Order: sequence, then C-alpha cells, then structure tokens
Amino acid sequence: MKRLVVAYEVIMFSLALISVIFIWSNHQTVLMLDWGVWFIFVVDVTVRFFSAESKKQFIKKNPFDFIAIIPFDSIFRLARIVRLIRVIRILLIGVHYIKPVVAVLKTNGLDKVLGFTAILIIITAIPIYLIEPEIGTYQDALWWSIVTATTVGYGDISPQTGAGRLIAVLLMVVGIGLIGMVTSSIATYFIKENPSSSNESTTQLIKSEMSRINELSTKEIDNLITLLHKFKEEKMK
Repeated sequence: MKRLVVAYEVIMFSLALISVIFIWSNHQTVLMLDWGVWFIFVVDVTVRFFSAESKKQFIKKNPFDFIAIIPFDSIFRLARIVRLIRVIRILLIGVHYIKPVVAVLKTNGLDKVLGFTAILIIITAIPIYLIEPEIGTYQDALWWSIVTATTVGYGDISPQTGAGRLIAVLLMVVGIGLIGMVTSSIATYFIKENPSSSNESTTQLIKSEMSRINELSTKEIDNLITLLHKFKEEKMK
C-alpha cells in the first residue's frame, strides 16, 4: 500500500512539474492538465482531511494544501493575475508531493551520487567532443555521455578512439552503480517508512528456522542467534 502511495505522489509531482513548465501556455491541453492536477489534489486533500483523527491538527499541519485548492483563477479574470495564481497553486501542490522524492534522494546519500554523476557527465563530454571525430558539437558529446551513463546506449554515436572507449567504460560503470543505488535507496525508504512490514518478515523467518531447528547446522544456529539479538534490539528501540 505504501508503494502505491509513493508512486501516486511521484506521479502527481511530475504532473505538477509539467504544469509549471508550460505555465505560460494557453493551449487547451495544458489548461486541462492544470485543472486535472487541481481536481485530483482536491480529492486527495478532502480524503486526507476526513480520514484524519484530528481535523484541527490536520489543518494546522497542511495550511498550504487548503490554499492550493481554492480556485482563485475563476475569481480573478485578469490574465496576468490568473497566470501568477496558476504558478503559485501548482508550486504549492508540487511542494506537497515532492516530500517522498526528497526523502528517497536523502536516503543512503543518493543525492550526492546523483550530483557526482551529473558533474562527471558534463566533464567527460568535453574530451569526447575534442577527440572523437564523429562528434561535431558539445551538445552531441553531452547527449552521448548521458545515454552511456544511463546504459541506454542508442548506438547512434560510438567512440572510435581508445581514450573515448575508456571514458565510455567509466560512464557505464558509474551508471550501473547509480541504478543500483537508486534501487537500494527506494527499498531502504520503504523499510524505514513501514518498519512493521520488515519486522513481520523477520518474525516469519525466525519461525521458519525454529520449525526445523534439528536440521540446522552449527553455523545456521549461530546466524539465527545473531538474528534474534538484532530483532530484540530493534524491538527495544
């Protein structure tokens, strides 16, 4: 259930971000997206409000959520004011949904690894631009660095020199490490947010091992004892 909630919040934040990018557009599709995000957010706030044990505390903790759902742009008809209000409303909605994204980025130092990878991509694009004959612009070199680091590797541009291939290997290794880091950070976030699930899994494992205690080796028994100690420490925290 927690995973569905986080996935929903990430999707909503992405929609809010798209709305901000196209905030000055009056295209009908963009306006429909804007109102769609607003409507879903209204439903979300309403459900959370009526589900809260203390309505007063919920309002105190989420004042900007209630400001964001007020349709000011239906009240004010001046184009400039409407656009400004759209910006403020979408930003307020985005702030609410960015929380789990930021939490995942802060887990296991993922934000630092992402920053390092971004800097590496920008820097390695420079020698690739200078030494690779098939790459004529820095933009092409940057594109190549990005697709190589993300292990997509379209194959439209491939390094011809030895130095270029070494850089490609470096980017691929870093990219693979980044993907693993993202996966582990998301998993760690879910465990921290839902420790009861982790405890239930540990309990089931202990029960399973105890049911076949006569079949366990000395090493497996030692591991089980260690697990019991750790489980007890977690319970006492």
